[in-house]
Amino acid sequence: MRQLHVRAGVALLLWCTVVFAAAPGGPALYTVGNLEGISPGAAGIVVLEGRKITFRSGKTTTAVAYTDIQEAELGAKSNPPSDAPLYKVWRLPQRVSPERVLHQMLTLEFADKNGKPQTMTLEMEEPAAVATLEQIEIRQGKRQRTRNGDAWWGDSLWKTPRNNNTVEPDALGQTPAK
Repeated sequence: MRQLHVRAGVALLLWCTVVFAAAPGGPALYTVGNLEGISPGAAGIVVLEGRKITFRSGKTTTAVAYTDIQEAELGAKSNPPSDAPLYKVWRLPQRVSPERVLHQMLTLEFADKNGKPQTMTLEMEEPAAVATLEQIEIRQGKRQRTRNGDAWWGDSLWKTPRNNNTVEPDALGQTPAK
């Protein structure tokens, strides 16, 4: 019975990972930086809250207000190592699958409470890193949130009440009769 609960928990965790893969935040690996109490290689989770971004790793929590972030940028991409042992034949496609999600570095430079410069580089799945950077920039006011008048891939396929007032027929591929 206990194994059933463990398997259900793992299945739920995998499902949540798939659903929230492109959501901002999520699982991350602290790779480089000068944070106290966190060693390189520490696994944790990034949470975007109302006024701050938080990295939790074990019992250590690092919270940074969006206004304190001086620089946020994406870094190198890498193919994560597969932890599937060779003898587990059913997991071998995961080792060589071209659809494996790349990991990308997200570097944050900020000042702590005392004004001391801090750096934190996190390795995250590429879609999550891009979405996290986008949300940080939106919350800092550097980027605008997508609104009704902005381009959307569905505008070229169908007209809905959402895009009815902002899209001209030419943009939808319906040229006026000549």
